Amino acid sequence: MTGGYITAMPSNQTLLLYAGLAVVVLLVLAVLLKRATRGPGKLPYYSRNFLLSQGELVFFNVLKLATPPNVMIAPKVRLSDLIGCSAEAWKAGFGGRISQKHVDFVLVDSSSTALLLVIELDDRTHRQAKRRERDIFVDRALATAGIPILRVTAAAKYDMAQLRQTIFDSLAIPHQSRKSRAHV
Repeated sequence: MTGGYITAMPSNQTLLLYAGLAVVVLLVLAVLLKRATRGPGKLPYYSRNFLLSQGELVFFNVLKLATPPNVMIAPKVRLSDLIGCSAEAWKAGFGGRISQKHVDFVLVDSSSTALLLVIELDDRTHRQAKRRERDIFVDRALATAGIPILRVTAAAKYDMAQLRQTIFDSLAIPHQSRKSRAHV
């Protein structure tokens, strides 16, 4: 042959490979098109029904009576809502350490929402090594940011007068203004 081109026919295996790839591409396109037209679908979430556990609720009800009238109680607050760090520190991993944690209760000034005191209710899980490490980190982080923390051991019952005294001492409220919500 002079001046002609010799073309080889693709083998059967090559043709099957191309056909298989075409089928896969068409299937992927069909799935993407179906998702785009039907919406995001059902999400896997459900209601937990209550914000606080039974133990937290028992403490919360006593805490309401033990706090001054100008103090609001915020339950289950993310640590990163209370403290922050620079963008560089966030990228270095310090942000992740606070974004996934929460504290049990935060006392704030009712009129300004200024942070007054963090309260952690320590149940038996706080005796575990991992939890103790977490508690030490939270205590150090809050101390660094200048936010006081009060740790209360979880119990079936609480002495409201004793809790009130401890809270007032932690808030450094003068003795003459120590009216609790129970007396308002």
